Parts: sequence; C-alpha cells; structure tokens
Amino acid sequence: MKKVCTVGLIGRPNVGKSTLMNHILGYDLSIVSNTAQTTRDDIRGIYNDDEYQIIFVDTPGIHKSEFLLSEKLNQKSFSILEEVDVVLFLTPANEQTGKGDKFIINKLNSLDIENKIALISKVDLVDDRELLDKKAHELKDLGFEKVFGVGLNMQNTYRDLIDELKTYAYESEPLYPEDQIGDVSLRFMAKEIIREIALKNLYFEVPHSIAVEINEFKEPEDDSKPYVLDATIFVKKQSQKAIVIGKNGTMIKTISMNARKKMEDVFDHKIYLLVKVKVDEDWVDNEQKIKKLGY
Repeated sequence: MKKVCTVGLIGRPNVGKSTLMNHILGYDLSIVSNTAQTTRDDIRGIYNDDEYQIIFVDTPGIHKSEFLLSEKLNQKSFSILEEVDVVLFLTPANEQTGKGDKFIINKLNSLDIENKIALISKVDLVDDRELLDKKAHELKDLGFEKVFGVGLNMQNTYRDLIDELKTYAYESEPLYPEDQIGDVSLRFMAKEIIREIALKNLYFEVPHSIAVEINEFKEPEDDSKPYVLDATIFVKKQSQKAIVIGKNGTMIKTISMNARKKMEDVFDHKIYLLVKVKVDEDWVDNEQKIKKLGY
C-alpha cells in the first residue's frame, strides 16, 4: 500500500505546466515549446517515492476557441478536473493575471472545486519580491487559499510543492507500477517528438496548423535491427507545406534528423524514420479528422 493522489495541471498555454511535470519527474515526458497548443493530450506523469505515488495530469492550455480543435482541447482540459484529487492552477510570475487566467479561475469557482492550489511559475524570472507578494495576494482574493511558487534552479520550491500535495493523498494500492513514469506508448512519444522538433524549428510560422500521424510503427525483431517508423506531418495550406519542407528539402531533413536522434535517446535503440508532409485544409475543423489524429 502507498498513499496516492492525482493532480490536474491547468492554465493558459505556455504557463509552465509541461515544464513543471518534466522537472518533477526528471524526464521529458510532455513536450515543451514557446508556441500555444503544444500539449494536445492529457498526459500522465507518475512521481514515486517510498511512501507516495502522485500522478500529474498535464492538460492542453486553455485558450480562445478559433477552430473546432481549440474547442475540443479546452473541453478535454476542463473534463480532467472531475477526475483528479487536486487542481493545480498555474500562472507565470512574469505576467499579469489577465482575462485568460480569470476565465479559468471563474470556471474553477463555478465547478465548486474544493481542493485547488494556485502555483506561480517562473518565479526565478522576477527579482522583485513585492511583485510576487502582490500576485500571491491577488490569487488569494480570487479564491485560492493556498498559493505556492516554483522556479528553475530553486529545488526547495519543488520540494515544498510535493510536500503540500502529499497532504491530499490517501491510502491505496498504487495506480501504476513503481518503475513507470508515464502512461504513454512509444508510438505516442514518437508522434510527440516529431511535433516538438517541428515546432522548435518552425517557430511561429505554422505551429497551430501542424499535426503528426504515425502511419507505421514496427518494433525490431531483435536488438540488432532498428525501430521502423513512417510518419506524416499534416498542415493546412500548400504554402505551409513548402515551409515545412524548406528549400531543397533542408527543413524536413533537419526535423527528421533531430527527431530521430531524440527518439534514439528516449528509446535507447536505433531508429529508421521517414517523415512526409501532406496538406489537409480542414483538419482543425473536421471532427472525424481530429479524432483520427488522436485529439
């Protein structure tokens, strides 16, 4: 028996949800980039120590619904709140508590969620203690009894957060094996790695229009042979396809090479990867296609 707790991470895009989970786990389970809609799935990361198992559920960032995809991602994020023991609302120290934050907070208050904690992320980016205190008081005025802060290279802040989350745990059989750190398959990780590398290389050119589908995922028959992967990057426009391919194919070669290298590190095995690019103009607004692509 252990003491178990599930924690839902929620907030606007790019507030540090995936970074927080990856840091606590010591493993890049959820992809991170500077573009919105990076996380599109509810990814579970599993923290274990001798007495506790804490399951973190990373959700898509709540954002204005421009397409059916955006609406589906928002629905997915809010639906997770009904399944967790604690809701952890993240907002960055170096940004004001704006309309997007207040929209999410009002939703949390309307759902009458009892166990909720506000977490000010990126406190390492703010030197002014008064600004941090002001933000903490503002969050308390908005309905959070408990407010914590975390910052990179401030390991004690993560320990304090874990200690607090442990107070919500209850005795139970562990929900996952002790040596498991996530609930995603290698196939899923391959898809996310390709999308992460594409986002990092394309910056703000086509981020919201990219989806990745793994057409073939062949596991090796023995250790001497590689995993064989065939993948497709979907974009909305022909002009975007040209950007992803790049002049003389340089961009798609870069994406493929870097994705293959990261997969080899994660899988600890050789990878053969083929990546194609296709145009699908309505995939972000077509429910069937959104489901087919796993969203």
